Amino acid sequence: MELMFLPMSSSFSTESFRFSLDLHYTWPAYYPFKFIVPESEKPALLELFADAPISERPSRKGRFVAMTFELYVNSADEVIALYERAAHIPEVISL
Repeated sequence: MELMFLPMSSSFSTESFRFSLDLHYTWPAYYPFKFIVPESEKPALLELFADAPISERPSRKGRFVAMTFELYVNSADEVIALYERAAHIPEVISL
């Protein structure tokens, strides 16, 4: 199931995202974390998701890479915490 990620700029959007996750997932579960990141920031994202299986696809010009990590998580709060940590990586786009 694909869910649209809401920016964590407000408590409303965080609560809305948590509600949507809990509605569509039974925890613990595998969750697909998806990002678009500049090629130069790829190592930071790989460090954050070090042990997770990964698929990646470079952009046409090779400046960006789309990355998906499949991670077994225990709760919606864990998903949100990982997205919040990833948000500190410069120019990362969370999907």
